[in-house]
Amino acid sequence: MCSPAFSCLPSSCGRDRRNAVRSLMTLVVAPALAACGADPGSEPGMVVEDSAGVRIVQHTGTPDVEPPFSFAPEPVYRHGDDPDDQMFAGIWNGILLGDGSAAIFDAGSSEIVLLNPDGSFLSVLAPAGQGPGEVGMVTWMTGVGRDSILVEDIANGRFTFFVDGAVARIVSTQGPVSEGLSTHGMDASGRMLMSSSSYRRGFPDEWLPGYMVRFDLETETADTVATFDWVPFRPPDGTPENPFSHVGIVVAAGGEFLYGRTDTPELIWRRPDGSIRQIVRWEPDRVYPTEEHWDLFAADLRETAPEYNPQARTEEAIEKLVTDMLARYRLVPDEALPLFTLPVTDDTGRVWLGEFTVASDRGAAPSYTVFSPEGHWLGILDVPDGMRVLDVAGERVLGVIKDEMDVESVVVWELVGS
Repeated sequence: MCSPAFSCLPSSCGRDRRNAVRSLMTLVVAPALAACGADPGSEPGMVVEDSAGVRIVQHTGTPDVEPPFSFAPEPVYRHGDDPDDQMFAGIWNGILLGDGSAAIFDAGSSEIVLLNPDGSFLSVLAPAGQGPGEVGMVTWMTGVGRDSILVEDIANGRFTFFVDGAVARIVSTQGPVSEGLSTHGMDASGRMLMSSSSYRRGFPDEWLPGYMVRFDLETETADTVATFDWVPFRPPDGTPENPFSHVGIVVAAGGEFLYGRTDTPELIWRRPDGSIRQIVRWEPDRVYPTEEHWDLFAADLRETAPEYNPQARTEEAIEKLVTDMLARYRLVPDEALPLFTLPVTDDTGRVWLGEFTVASDRGAAPSYTVFSPEGHWLGILDVPDGMRVLDVAGERVLGVIKDEMDVESVVVWELVGS
């Protein structure tokens, strides 16, 4: 019989399919965890010490190190700008699979598209909908092989396992888990590593605490393992606030939690049980906002205003919308800009810390500071112009590029020298 923790399809209740799902969960995290074992030792400008069992890595200043790898001169492929390609309406996320193929979630059409290793269209793995094998809003995916994929679908409140292109199992997350948590990865036992994802304004604290949680797919139980500084105090609605304010960010790296606050040059690795394994610190050159940053912010709002209100079609309507939006913010010259944006982690456990930019393209960064799993500063890697990184695996980088008409294409690059 199937576990009562799962909503199973009749074809998914066999032992072979259950074992396939468990093997998938183990294979996903094993390479990254293995990568965390070796430590090449310290280097100039880097001090490593142990404090009560916690590894602490301190970098002097911002190390001047050339990364050991770079993007190849040309991409492996680009898919989406040819008339015969799949047309994307709004790419939200994507992953590289073990054989070099890719799974792309297009939020505009609410479907998961599979691409072959050469970039050609393979199939639609999951169309839009609420039924088994259909998806609404996919916020996280992971997988091994061509189409053995685990998907978090917050619109339908569930995880779905796809094995060999078919639905193997569905796990409901209806209730507090789906409403208040987002998934970042898995630990070695296949439990989801999640953190807080929604809050209400008006809290009195300097920083609102967030929660790191492990969610067991078998038992549908959530275990809070740690708290973190998540969101700084926000003034009441109607009071202008800093458009470049800070935030606490949680991701998963090598089967562990990784946490950073964008106003603090520090990264903290926590084991799945919440205990701290490693802390990395550096000494950045801080950048403070100027009128130039404000002008860039205003220009970006003006460019994206129709997305906020499609009814604003005329120049006058757009200008009024932008003026109303700008009135919600104020420049705070003595508060430094965020030190980084949303990190990307790869299948070896490396951490790619994105450079902060004023532009609003979700997750976009012109360069990344790359750390090894042991906290070594590997250098600052420039990204091909205009690319938003989605995933890094198998020494390939999956990204999104827009053309001059804002048409999105999927692009894959090789990392040379890694």
